[in-house]
Amino acid sequence: MMFLLFTVISLILWGVMSLNEEEQFDVRMPVRFTHVPDSVTLISTGPEALSATLTLKGTKLLKMSVGRTPAVSIDFRAYLSGKALHLTSGDLKGLVRTATGASQVSVVYPDSLLIPFTTHEGYKLPVTPDFRVTAGPQSSLVGRPRLSADSVKVYMANDALPENFRAVSTEPIRLLGLDHTVTRKVRLQGPANSRIVPDSIDITFDIEPLIFKSRKVVVEPVNVPSNVKLITFPAQVDVFYMVSMTDYKTGDPRFRVVADYRNINTATGKVRLTVKNVSEKFRNVHLSTDSAEYIIERH
Repeated sequence: MMFLLFTVISLILWGVMSLNEEEQFDVRMPVRFTHVPDSVTLISTGPEALSATLTLKGTKLLKMSVGRTPAVSIDFRAYLSGKALHLTSGDLKGLVRTATGASQVSVVYPDSLLIPFTTHEGYKLPVTPDFRVTAGPQSSLVGRPRLSADSVKVYMANDALPENFRAVSTEPIRLLGLDHTVTRKVRLQGPANSRIVPDSIDITFDIEPLIFKSRKVVVEPVNVPSNVKLITFPAQVDVFYMVSMTDYKTGDPRFRVVADYRNINTATGKVRLTVKNVSEKFRNVHLSTDSAEYIIERH
């Protein structure tokens, strides 16, 4: 028992001495801006956090390790320089020292900040999605992509929008072979020295399964001389196609199947058939036969 007692006392003394010693400690501290007027928009939001190397006593080190990391508060009013906030390495080290109570701040990263701002109300511009999306063989892309916001605000550091900049584009979206509806969060791209609010949007591509359908269409002779009548056998053919459920409900297709008099093949006694008026919403459109027998009647 005596041995254990002295062991405990030794451990307590060792802990007290260790806590009084200074140690280096790396910390990542969140950044927040204070006293920013409502009329001001920061073109760059600055870093989310500062990385710093501190020299701390063990008691403070223990407190920071088990507690919440203090934030670095940047007062907008204190660091104005023209139309920007300018903080030197000394400024940042001083802010970190104040926030942590550290006796020494040896390194801070980034080591300086230059954040432009504007008091201009900004420009409201439409969003143009940059996408190349294809559906799988049994599916179809329905309509245009849906955007969570069809316009955004663009703020410029020099308050002037480039003359040739009339819309905000999304980052490129490339999706191939989709078989179900997909939503992606994408960033927006603006001109140099600008800020876009919001800086990202959700874009949804609606995908529906295709339904296999067919319909009979009367063969229509075309380019026939006035003194000639072209009669085909068969007079009607089946047109096979695939269509999405949404387009299937909106109306019937207006296919035309034509037999061009100029495509008559006298050697085979047949004329080639071609399907016309095929909308982009129909997939895999084809005929039950690509040619028909014919007879010619002359008046």
